[in-house]
Amino acid sequence: MSASVLSTVVIPVHQKLSVLRIFLDSLVHTLESDTQLLVINDGSGAAVQILLEERLIPLKENGVVVEIIQHEDPLGCAASINEALRLALGDYVYLIDSDIILEPEWQSRMRATLESDESVGMTGGVLVYPQTGGIQHCGVTFTDSVGRHLLLNARPSALPHNRYPVQLVVFALFAMKRQVLEETGSLDEDFFNGYEDFDFQMRARSLGYRTLVDPRVVAYHWERSNGIHRASNRKSNLGRFWKRWGRALEQDLWDRLFTRLEEVVAGAPASGEPTVGVDLAEARSDAAEFWKRFALQAWRPERVLNASHQVSTGTPVPLAQVLPPDLLREESRLLLLTDNFVQLADNWLWWKERSTVRSDDLIVDLYGNCITSAELHASCWPGRKIR
Repeated sequence: MSASVLSTVVIPVHQKLSVLRIFLDSLVHTLESDTQLLVINDGSGAAVQILLEERLIPLKENGVVVEIIQHEDPLGCAASINEALRLALGDYVYLIDSDIILEPEWQSRMRATLESDESVGMTGGVLVYPQTGGIQHCGVTFTDSVGRHLLLNARPSALPHNRYPVQLVVFALFAMKRQVLEETGSLDEDFFNGYEDFDFQMRARSLGYRTLVDPRVVAYHWERSNGIHRASNRKSNLGRFWKRWGRALEQDLWDRLFTRLEEVVAGAPASGEPTVGVDLAEARSDAAEFWKRFALQAWRPERVLNASHQVSTGTPVPLAQVLPPDLLREESRLLLLTDNFVQLADNWLWWKERSTVRSDDLIVDLYGNCITSAELHASCWPGRKIR
C-alpha cells in the first residue's frame, strides 16, 4: 500500500441499506483522489458488504486506496475505528458516519481549517437535518452540568460567518492532523458506542490542540445511530465522561447566549424599555442560572413569570393554555425562555394575537438560540402533523 496519500477517511458502518445507499452516493461523488478509504462493516451483514464493494471498489480506478474491513458481529464504534486507525497513512485523518449526505469540497475545506493555524488540531462540520433544514450539530456547548448541541434547530444563517472555536464536535464529520492522532493515541474502548469521540478530543485538548468549525462545511445528517446498544449504554458512557473531564470543561453557553441575545435585540432594551421574562424551561438549574445572569444586565426584566411547571422537555408548549390571557396585551417586550425554541412554534393563533401589540418579543433557549417572535410566527405554517 502506498504511503503517499494525503488523507485517510475512516467510516464505521452499522447501517441499514436505504440510508447507506444515499451516503455512498454522496461519498463517491465528493471524495478526493489522493485518499486512503478505510471502511469497517461492523456486523451489518452480507447485503451491506455487497453494496460497499459494488460502490467503493471502483474508486480504485480514480486513485483512491480502498480497504473494506468486515466484522461478522458488531464490535462497536471505538473498536472499529481503532482497527482502521492503525492502518491510517494520511497526513490528515477524517472520521465520518454512514448516515450523512456529503456536499462537495468537504475534504479540502476541512483540511484548510486544519492548516489555518498551528494550534488547530481538529475540526468538525455543520450537520443539518434533511427533513427541516435546521441545525442538528455545529459544536457542543456546556453549562456546569450538561452539554448541548449549540444552536439546535436554528437556521444555518444563525451561524457565525467565519471559522469559530468550540470545545467539542461529534465524529459524524470530523478531521484531525496526523500528529494529533499520534500524540493522543487510540480511542478508549471502555466507551461503548457513545462519548468515545468526546473523550478523545478532551485528551487532545489537554495537549494544547484547538478545534475550529468552518460554517461552510455542511452535511445533512439523518441521525440514524451507527451502532448497537447506544441507548442502554448512554448513562454509563455519560457518567464516565463527566467523571473524567467534568472539571476541564468550560461553561461557554452563557457567553455565547448573551452575545447572541445582544446581537438580536441590537441594544433596544438598553434604552430603558422594560422587559417581562417568561420561564418555560424544564431544565431548572440552567434556567435559574440564566435568570441570575440576566438580572445583571443593564436591561434586566422588570419581573419574571414562572410557568415552567406546566411544560415538558421535547413536547410542544401550548401558550394559550399555559400563560395568563392578559399576557397577550402586555405592552412590554416579552422574553420567553424555553428548553428549545421549536417547542413554541405550534402557537400560530397566540402569536397572531400577540402581534397586534408587538412582534419583537424574544425567544431564548438553552442551546444558545435567540430569535424574535415574528421569525417564529412566520415559520409556524404549515406545521409538522401528517395524517
